[in-house]
Amino acid sequence: MKYKLRPNFFFIVVALIVGSALFRQIDFQNLTIEKPALAIIYGVTFLASILLMLKKPKK
Repeated sequence: MKYKLRPNFFFIVVALIVGSALFRQIDFQNLTIEKPALAIIYGVTFLASILLMLKKPKK
């Protein structure tokens, strides 16, 4: 039987919130980041939530 990926609702919500906060940190006219340390934390959290959302469950 083929496995279907079913994203976790919790990680979708986390990815949306953190992704939008990360997007707001970037100033596209000057190509700068308002708070670089906070943007790094947002980026790591965003990537972790995406990876955990798409991870296959163990049998």
